[in-house]
Amino acid sequence: MRLVCAILQTGGLPGLMERKIKIGIIVALAAAVILGGMMAVIYGGAGKKAEQPQKKAAEPAEEGPALNPLTGIELADQNAEGRRITAFVVENAPDARPQWGMDDKKYSPDIILQGEVEGGITRTLWLYADYKKLPDVIGPMRSARPPYIHFSELFDAIFIHWGLSHSKAADGYVGADKVFYQDKVDHINQMSYSDPVGLYGRDSSRAVSSEHTGIVHGDKVAAAIKDKGFRTTSKDCTELKFNDKAKKAGSKACNDLTLQFSRVSYEPAVWTYNKEDKKYHTQDFQNSLSRDNLLVLFDQTEYITKTNYKGSGSGVTYCDYGLSGGKGYYLSRGTVEKIRWKVKDGKLVLIDKEAMDRAAKKAEEKAKSDSSDESSDSSAEQASAEAKTIELKLNPGKTWIGWASANNGGAIHLSE
Repeated sequence: MRLVCAILQTGGLPGLMERKIKIGIIVALAAAVILGGMMAVIYGGAGKKAEQPQKKAAEPAEEGPALNPLTGIELADQNAEGRRITAFVVENAPDARPQWGMDDKKYSPDIILQGEVEGGITRTLWLYADYKKLPDVIGPMRSARPPYIHFSELFDAIFIHWGLSHSKAADGYVGADKVFYQDKVDHINQMSYSDPVGLYGRDSSRAVSSEHTGIVHGDKVAAAIKDKGFRTTSKDCTELKFNDKAKKAGSKACNDLTLQFSRVSYEPAVWTYNKEDKKYHTQDFQNSLSRDNLLVLFDQTEYITKTNYKGSGSGVTYCDYGLSGGKGYYLSRGTVEKIRWKVKDGKLVLIDKEAMDRAAKKAEEKAKSDSSDESSDSSAEQASAEAKTIELKLNPGKTWIGWASANNGGAIHLSE
């Protein structure tokens, strides 16, 4: 620009050339003014836009409280989320009743499984999601059986017991000893544990034989697990599904349930619905046990007799459950629903049969209405396949599971 001004001032270029240069300079200056104005508008507008308040990014939704994986209820200790489940074998002979800790006001079992063991008697398996929240006393403790170990494995549970059944190759019986070894199950057996923490004990306050006096001190379980060096966080295992709020199990009313475990079991399970607290109650254990949910699972059973039991000269016949899946029933809120169940990839899967049937019927109706559509068959097949995977949602609360024989006289009676 200095050079241009100098030329204009001095008139250093003659004639026509001078006039052309002046015109060119004037045009250039005008263009510069126009360009400068445009740039001001552009950058000025950008500046104003930048000054406008920015919209806040959407905040992530807050996660709810950690829930008990066995009950669907908020955990008392939020730090217990992911903590490993524990399973306790508790006997159910008449002299063992009422069981210690079963109806504990604060820490009754999250799930109680009841099934046949041998000689027509039943035994129970108690599952807890938090081994730091247990009754003061649990018992009477009894020995392990293979089906109960397998069931506990579905939940990746630490198995706690007092004794175990032993294999006998000559009779074809596979005992708990072999299952523990083959499956590498974390377990604590009173009869082989040195017990430096005082986990086990006896309660001789009842006039019964010593086999009905073995107990576990609930406040010592955490120390025993630490002493054994067991993994304390859960791995891939069964994930039960729960409703957000309690609702009826089905459309059919059911106030009373009687379950015969098999044709050789001598004592059925009996439950009655109470409309006031909306729970099922039983006197089978001579206590005030109540449950929000009842599940009945019919399974294939095998009966194997081990001869000369403990050198007595007589035999004992064990009941072995196959965990093979099949039909079942779900009771809650005074109603009942037929269900299916199976074990898949080492997990227990409860199938909502009624929802599955509704979905299959809907798919069938759609296939008929779309009969002219070439893709209707594949669509119906896909919908049907999806219906088969609908899992049952339990009501939040505690559950009793009756494990019955599907092939040896197990039977259920339901009444309004």
